[in-house]
Amino acid sequence: MKKLAKAIAAISAATILAIPANMTASAYLVDTGKSFSNPLINYDFSAGRGQQWQYESIQKDIPVLTKTILEAKGKYTYYATTDTRCNEYGNCDMFALLPLEVATTSKINNARPYVDNLSVKTKAGNYYALVMEYSDVSKTDSHRRRPSIKVNEKACDYGLRMLEGTYLQNILNNFYIDHPENITYSNIKYNGGYTGNIYLNDYYVAGMRLSSSDIYTTFDEPVLEENPNGKGFRTRITFHISNPVPTPTIYLGRSGSTSGSGTFEFLKDLKLTCNGDQSTGVKEYIKVGGISKKTISVPYKDYLGYCNIYQGLISCPGFETQLKGVVRERFLDNRFNAYKRVGNTIYIYTGKNAGIGDPDWLRGSGSKKFEAFFRCGGRDIIGHCSSLRTLLSNATTVCFYSDATPTSAGSQYYSMSASTLLNRLDRG
Repeated sequence: MKKLAKAIAAISAATILAIPANMTASAYLVDTGKSFSNPLINYDFSAGRGQQWQYESIQKDIPVLTKTILEAKGKYTYYATTDTRCNEYGNCDMFALLPLEVATTSKINNARPYVDNLSVKTKAGNYYALVMEYSDVSKTDSHRRRPSIKVNEKACDYGLRMLEGTYLQNILNNFYIDHPENITYSNIKYNGGYTGNIYLNDYYVAGMRLSSSDIYTTFDEPVLEENPNGKGFRTRITFHISNPVPTPTIYLGRSGSTSGSGTFEFLKDLKLTCNGDQSTGVKEYIKVGGISKKTISVPYKDYLGYCNIYQGLISCPGFETQLKGVVRERFLDNRFNAYKRVGNTIYIYTGKNAGIGDPDWLRGSGSKKFEAFFRCGGRDIIGHCSSLRTLLSNATTVCFYSDATPTSAGSQYYSMSASTLLNRLDRG
């Protein structure tokens, strides 16, 4: 029998692939790092040749990619493995195996960068997806559970299979989310978003990445981890959903309804890319099966508000009509100065919690109350708003209100001509 050490190794700076010592001596010279000039050879002649690899006797005839060759820099494209007569193996057939130094279940994620560097194509130029799968041939995992079981350190527990078409799609139909029921508006609102995991048991496709057509979902790179049951591995892809709810906004000077809900979609139109997906046989058979988009409903009142009592907040240098963030919070807390124009009259409203502590403001009325407002910030607030000055120059009367809220204009306490107010703003 030929030794299992039929490994592919780099034996020179040019990186050369070797075949077993008891075969005719020859070497596969690596070119510039983009491809290998000759295919690997599978010497298996059993009934399951090409596809079987889960037995030690068969593994002795299948190429093994050693750590030495896998650590060579760059991405590599191999030709599909052939038999001893140079007939290419194809869909569902084995490409090569990974030795224990490269892939063991307890440290399986260490193998992912190596696998991601590999692509396989036929002599005709068609690519396969390269899929990693598991079988406890060496008994390494059995030994971890039962130390009395001996480990065959020359056997391989992980193999790379060439796949396309429906065979590939059947594997990719088995993705699942750990807790899809937790993707709810209440969780997203409470946590400012949502983080979950997508899994694919027992397989990993070289170069596999996920994306979504919605703008809220992003994905981390895959992580390979041991199956919770201790048998083999699974692929885990962590996804993040950002809070889709628009910044809560109150629109002043506008009427609108806040009844009903808006809908937002996540994990929409999931797309998988992988090594080899430039070929139709791969590209058209890598749909992400097993996962449906998630939709949440968000009440409009949680992020939309309308107030037609006022036309804008008095600010510098102009009016604010779309209230967000701190400005919105201050408005809802009755800490604001607003305006409204009706004909030739300008109304100026001061919020109930404006923070004016002057006794004449708190207990006074008429001109006393106005003077307290004017000297306790009112002059600066009105005087620094150029938009309000422009309105005053084209108005006749100004009416002042106190105790205003988002739902009530409060009560009028004073009025004066617009020209008088402009003069006061200029001279104090």
